[in-house]
Amino acid sequence: MAEITLRGRKYPALFDLQNVKELQEHYSDLSTIVAKLNDPEEAAYIIWLLIREGVELDNEEHHRDNEAPSLGVVKKLISFSDLQGGLTASVEEAFMEFYGKNGSGRQALQAMKTMLSESGLTMSPSGTLTATES
Repeated sequence: MAEITLRGRKYPALFDLQNVKELQEHYSDLSTIVAKLNDPEEAAYIIWLLIREGVELDNEEHHRDNEAPSLGVVKKLISFSDLQGGLTASVEEAFMEFYGKNGSGRQALQAMKTMLSESGLTMSPSGTLTATES
C-alpha cells in the first residue's frame, strides 16, 4: 500500500471508489485533482481522504483498530516542506497503485478515467459521473 509521510509519521494511503465518489461530489470536475494539490487546503482534503481509506483497509487486513487522523489534524500536520517535497508523488503513487501502473500527473488522471470506465461509471467532459448499463 502507498504511504504518505507527514512530519515524519507514515500513514497508509489508499485511493478507491469511495475516494472517487467523494472527490466527484467535492470538486464536480475530477480533472482538477492534480492541480488542487498546489492549494494547501485542497491538498489536505485529498490527503485526508487517502489516509482515511488507507487506515481503514490496513485495519481490516491486519485486524487493527487504528483511527485515522481527522481533517483538522491532517491540516496541522502538513508542512510547507511536505507540500514542496514528495507529497504529490505519494498521492500520485496511491492513484497509480489502485490502477496497477506506475506513472504520474496526466497518467494518474487518465488512469482514474479508465478505472471509472472499467467499474461501470463514466465521466463526462464536464467531470460528471454516470453509471452505464452492462
